Amino acid sequence: MTAKAYKTKMAEPVVRKLKQLVKTVLARCFEGWDNYHRLNTANAQLYRTNQRLEKVNERLTEENKILKAENKDYSLLRKVFGRKQIDDLLEQARTVKGRKRDNTRSR
Repeated sequence: MTAKAYKTKMAEPVVRKLKQLVKTVLARCFEGWDNYHRLNTANAQLYRTNQRLEKVNERLTEENKILKAENKDYSLLRKVFGRKQIDDLLEQARTVKGRKRDNTRSR
């Protein structure tokens, strides 16, 4: 086999295959880097959202504790003063509040 025939039949096909392989590997590498950056950005956004939701959760947990204490006090008042008297006081307070709100609107 001559050098020219060897080059044409053996070396050039191997070089073409290697070039194609390198192109494919580089394309996949760039795709991988692009995917990594997109996922990293999405992860950062999720982390910030998680931090914000943790703060909201803490605030609501604290508010829940306060409301439970108020509810316990309210139940105790109902036991001591009776349902009817507490309901009458609440209705009276709502009426006064409604009147104040109507007076502010009419000004």
